[in-house]
Amino acid sequence: MPGEPRRLHALAAEDPIWRLWSELPTPWKGPVIGDGIEDWKRITENGDRRIDLRGLPDPMPAELAWMAHWQALDGTRSAVLGTNQLANILRRAIRDKHPFPASIRAMDAETALALQRWFYATRWGRLPPHGSVARLRVIFRFSRLALLARCTDGAWWQLDEWHPRCDPRIPLAEHEPQAHYGCSPSTISHRWLREAVKWYLGTQLEAGVLRWSTVSQERMRCFTRFGRWLETFTDPLDVLGDPAHAVELAAAFRRWDADPANRHLRRSEQRFANRPVHPRLVNDDLRAVAELFAFVAANPAESRQILGPHPWSRVTDAHAAGWFRQVSRIPHQRELNDEHYVDDYALAQVPAALPLLGLGRDEQLTFTRGDGQEVTGRGFDDPQAMRMILLQILTGRRSSEIRTCRFDCLSPVLDRAADAAEGEEIARFHYAQSKIDIAPDTILVDREVVAVVEEQRSWVREHFPDITPRHLFLQRTGNRQGDKPYPSGTYNWMLREFSKIVKITDSKGKPVGLSHTHRFRHTKLTRLAELGLPVHVLMRYAGHATPTMSMHYVAARQEHAEQAFLATAKLRADGSRVAFSRDDHDSLHLFNRADRFLPHGWCMLPPLQTCDKGNACLTCSVFVTDATHQPALERQLAETQALINRSTTVFEERHGRPMPEDNVWLLQRRAEHAALTKLLDTIQSTPDRAVQGAGCGAAPTGPIPVRLDLDHHRRNRP
Repeated sequence: MPGEPRRLHALAAEDPIWRLWSELPTPWKGPVIGDGIEDWKRITENGDRRIDLRGLPDPMPAELAWMAHWQALDGTRSAVLGTNQLANILRRAIRDKHPFPASIRAMDAETALALQRWFYATRWGRLPPHGSVARLRVIFRFSRLALLARCTDGAWWQLDEWHPRCDPRIPLAEHEPQAHYGCSPSTISHRWLREAVKWYLGTQLEAGVLRWSTVSQERMRCFTRFGRWLETFTDPLDVLGDPAHAVELAAAFRRWDADPANRHLRRSEQRFANRPVHPRLVNDDLRAVAELFAFVAANPAESRQILGPHPWSRVTDAHAAGWFRQVSRIPHQRELNDEHYVDDYALAQVPAALPLLGLGRDEQLTFTRGDGQEVTGRGFDDPQAMRMILLQILTGRRSSEIRTCRFDCLSPVLDRAADAAEGEEIARFHYAQSKIDIAPDTILVDREVVAVVEEQRSWVREHFPDITPRHLFLQRTGNRQGDKPYPSGTYNWMLREFSKIVKITDSKGKPVGLSHTHRFRHTKLTRLAELGLPVHVLMRYAGHATPTMSMHYVAARQEHAEQAFLATAKLRADGSRVAFSRDDHDSLHLFNRADRFLPHGWCMLPPLQTCDKGNACLTCSVFVTDATHQPALERQLAETQALINRSTTVFEERHGRPMPEDNVWLLQRRAEHAALTKLLDTIQSTPDRAVQGAGCGAAPTGPIPVRLDLDHHRRNRP
């Protein structure tokens, strides 16, 4: 075939690209790609257009063909327009003898964009439009990283760009979600530092000491900040000099790192420039550098082999000790506050505005914002984000546990659990536990959660009809195989934009940013704790390994402390509250006395006193009851009347005369009957009010409309 790459390269085996090219299916080998490929239109989403690689020098046709095939396997569309544009640029550069790299692997994105600007300037006299720039960037994003990974014979960590999606050699933990995010050691400017960090982090990751999420989202940023600090030095290698100065240098880095302006690595983080840096974050950076020094000092032979004798041969344990010494001690004392708690006032605003996320962009919704202003907003066309935040509110799970949970995340519960639910519809929810290996990954959920999950399943089946989805929430584009979860960046951005419109506020008028979804986890666990769940049950629900961590999430709310105290309040016979001081409450311990809970009410006799009335509670002035006990009182009234009739009849049959009204037994029964009648009459006349001493003849004097609810503090259902 004219223009086909020469096969002799595959025999020479000098360049790994020819091995990859030889493994390609025949229709993908080019030089024109498209004919003979099944479902080509769906793979490319560019109609009948073909990829034309003719006239390009080796090994570029093989590289671009492999990259296009990898894009198809990855579930993204093969970049027909971008690849053809790059091929046109290279063909014109060959004709005009304009220099360019010898391969795609040697050409980074900036070099390709410079070629594109030259192409547009010489042909049309203008700069390339935004769409053309974006199409070219697609080629140099994931597919080129995958090509570099497959063509690298050394360790995966020797590359300057790491991404598990592109390099399957990167180890991921068993409970870690499929990582669709990467990190760039290339952000570390000093090569000698970058190579050491790559070796250290790669070794720790392969050994299981660190996780990919820790390496990519935390440690790499620590070393990037360390590298930026070294740029302030005349000679950055001074940090590896005399170990006697290690403590001084570490202290200087700590001061520099504590400045918010020095920590932000991306433009999106500039909004935090005025916020103070928590000492724990500074400690993380200091500890990362100290551990790097300790690792290099503990492996001198491997260090010389991998990094060379200079400059790391000067590092000793004294350097690491000096940096460790600057890690400040932060008291592990829980801050008792409700900063992360979302109150009922704010949560009540969320359901009214939440449908706005799911509406189409051509639809509108009128709602009332947190500031009381009625506004009309345009839909965000993202029902998945709407259901994700709703599940976070209902279950208290982390955003990653909802965003990456399996499609088949619901399962039936055991018979014992179903019996304990007392007929309520429940299911077992399998969330994507990604933080703690030994922690559980299931919780029981009610019908509300089940309904949301089933609604999302229906949405997935409708929009992805030809695939078997792996996740419940899916990336909407570039996901033909259904194996990519909803992106975290998209979720955070969507909620930030949504918050700007709805402007949720709490009862104090403080804005509640919905993008900070972890506060819903604090709220859920706080409410479960306030319902009286034991600590070990709360820890199990939260998915924590220690009760200390679970208690860290429980907000110390003054409002709940007052409600818990008022739950012990009692009412006098006139319906007014019995005033207890704190000392009275602590000394009475009413709820610890089981004998104060009666079948038809409660006994208000202080626990330090004893009852001398036997079972004559109905005519006792400290007996309290309400409408919740009305069936028991009515049943007792009927049984008392029946007992009186039966006993008086037997007496008359035996003695031939009626039982005297002054009979001791009959007097007590008549008194009970009269007391029950008075109690029921009082309850029926004031059904929403608790009554005390109504059976002893005390006349009520202005009862207040309060309902006695002594079971509320014992409920353990969410």
